[in-house]
Amino acid sequence: MIAKSFDERLDRLQWQPSAVPTREIVDGVLGARPAVNLHGALMSLIGAILGILIGVGLKGMVIPGTPWGPDSGQFGVLVGTIALAGFSLSLPLATLGALWHQRKPWLLPLSAMNLLMIVVILLS
Repeated sequence: MIAKSFDERLDRLQWQPSAVPTREIVDGVLGARPAVNLHGALMSLIGAILGILIGVGLKGMVIPGTPWGPDSGQFGVLVGTIALAGFSLSLPLATLGALWHQRKPWLLPLSAMNLLMIVVILLS
């Protein structure tokens, strides 16, 4: 059935104009905004901090004079092992973040920022 005029369409919908505004209009006038989800930003921040720590650890392993640099003893071995383990876990984490971005949306910003910060620190 095809309605030919605007009035016929309104009759078909059984809509009656009223003096009461709709909920959407009231929310728009009052400025009701949906709540902002900061979970992605928090995961990006955590990923950036972890990436900076791992990147500084890796970079310091080859720079003489740093407390964990060449010939620094047990502390250098400890920090170097942690930095290498963090880097070796960052690569599969980034791959899983890209593959599982629908199921675990928090993993992609964390792993992307982590890997980005490691690369930026190592290239600086």
